[in-house]
Amino acid sequence: MDQHDRQTDDDRPPTLEESRAIIAEQERTVRSTMTVDDRLVYAVWGVAWGVGYLAMFLDAGDEGRPGAIGGITFAVLLAAAIAATIGHIESRTRGTGGPDSRNGWMMGAAWPIAFIGVGLTGSAIGSAGIEGPATGIVFNAIPCLVVACLYMGSGIALDDRRQFLLGGWIVLVVAVASYLGTPNLYLAMSVLGGGGFLATAALSVRDRRRTVR
Repeated sequence: MDQHDRQTDDDRPPTLEESRAIIAEQERTVRSTMTVDDRLVYAVWGVAWGVGYLAMFLDAGDEGRPGAIGGITFAVLLAAAIAATIGHIESRTRGTGGPDSRNGWMMGAAWPIAFIGVGLTGSAIGSAGIEGPATGIVFNAIPCLVVACLYMGSGIALDDRRQFLLGGWIVLVVAVASYLGTPNLYLAMSVLGGGGFLATAALSVRDRRRTVR
């Protein structure tokens, strides 16, 4: 009798509440495995900017220009952040197919394409003979504004208000830091720029916890 009752309970269709719980759990699983984890991306860039710019500030000489150690440290951290961003987007969108896969591929490709353009533009500016304090301002502003535009563009494409606001914050930080001149602009970019990424990561962590609950 007990066995028959257990079989009956197992075979019965789920109630409305149980069905909703199953659907909600499936949606959480899909979001966690198939969507980009913005917490990771923001944290990676926050560390890259925070540590990289701080290294440039601490390694700056009398003329405000960072030495080889600061420059190499920042370049390595930026390359790692770009690689991590591309790899994460590609891994989360692999196998999805359709528009989501295309969007993920294009978002990932936008970063190296943009920074190839930044590198070539910087080379052309250097060949033109720019000198003095303007050098640090220009070579800092161009790549940072590219990053800002990438975030604002992604925010618009994905209807993600947080990404758009982060891009706007970066624009504001670059503008303020540029008036400080070197080497102080590197410290401002470390604290305000890197801090902006980390603050956004913290907000994303908070929102994920609320969603899970």
